[in-house]
Amino acid sequence: MTGAYIECFEGVDNERLLGAWFDLGLPENEWRSYMGKIGVHENDLAVQRMKVKGIAATSACIYPFKLHGSMNLSDMEKIIDNWELPQTVKEKSKLFFQHWGAAEAVVRDTNPSLIPFDQENSAEILCYTVGNILAWHLIGEPECYVSTINLGSGWNQYDEGWKVFPEPATVQLLLGYPTLTSGAAGGITSTAAAALIRTLAVPAPQSAFITEKVGYGAGPEYASTNILRIQLGEWCTSSQTVKSSNPQKGTIVIETNIDDMNPELAGYLIQRLLSIGAMDAYIIPIIMKKGRPGLQLRVACKTERQKEIQEEIVRQTTTIGMRHYTVSGWAVPHKIVQVKTSFGELPVKIAFLDGEIVNVAPEYEACRQVAESLGISGKRVYQTVLGEALAQYPFTSKQ
Repeated sequence: MTGAYIECFEGVDNERLLGAWFDLGLPENEWRSYMGKIGVHENDLAVQRMKVKGIAATSACIYPFKLHGSMNLSDMEKIIDNWELPQTVKEKSKLFFQHWGAAEAVVRDTNPSLIPFDQENSAEILCYTVGNILAWHLIGEPECYVSTINLGSGWNQYDEGWKVFPEPATVQLLLGYPTLTSGAAGGITSTAAAALIRTLAVPAPQSAFITEKVGYGAGPEYASTNILRIQLGEWCTSSQTVKSSNPQKGTIVIETNIDDMNPELAGYLIQRLLSIGAMDAYIIPIIMKKGRPGLQLRVACKTERQKEIQEEIVRQTTTIGMRHYTVSGWAVPHKIVQVKTSFGELPVKIAFLDGEIVNVAPEYEACRQVAESLGISGKRVYQTVLGEALAQYPFTSKQ
């Protein structure tokens, strides 16, 4: 997976984010093992499937331990440093508090180191922050992108007085991110979630996204805005599209017929042409004039490589001329993913048509190397890897 698209059409909070990671299938036992080391045990977490507005989603609630005394930025960082967590999770978790502290400091016109974190809620913030970042880490650390974020609006009265929504620190944290206020009452994007978005995600690009997996996170049942979606997949490049056609422009085919060259040189010729930028190169046996057997060399390349390819053909063969013509091509979006198999992680090519998986193929060279190193047949390796890849990336089209 190369990307996670976080959709905040009903705002975002850390509970819904965590639920969405669970819904995407994070390795729960490993997640629970790490969280147990920081004091969040079996009975401190409630994960359940539920329906929100008719959509099946996952709710993940943490009931944290208690912290005593007022906490500042330095205190939070020391706690995180002392926990037994992956280093990436530690660094991102500390960055979360640095972002939050900096935003609060701007709002209050003070130094970030002096910002107090609420004694009553600091443990909850710590646990949800580490829990979400750990989930992101265990999912594979995808590049995270966020949609336009719904912030909510209005005022509400608390014991300490009236509070405006979105909260000033939330707005400060999301400077540079696309936001909106849909009219939903209250702060439907929490300050903690805004800090987490700033830590993990950047605004989504304006291009097509190929979705491979979807997870929904549920918030409290009493809330009117209580669902969030994360899509895993990848953003299309400018040369890709999720439609069923993407012509490849600027491609030419070079051909030449040869009847007086030692055929033993053909293998080296193909390797040389591919090494200098040919997109494809192959040889077809033909019968030439006067009934002599010969070879037709056919090479596909980009226009900018034409001169170099033609000169190499002259150097490596006995031909003194060739023809060329422009062609158009078509290819579906595809990518190479690392799949966990019985032989370790191996590259597998996944192809998509209109966002659905239509082809899964292990990379031959990787399978060959495994077969040679283990002294087993290439067929056995290939078929084993294919079966295990299909279990993780099943066909989603109706073929």
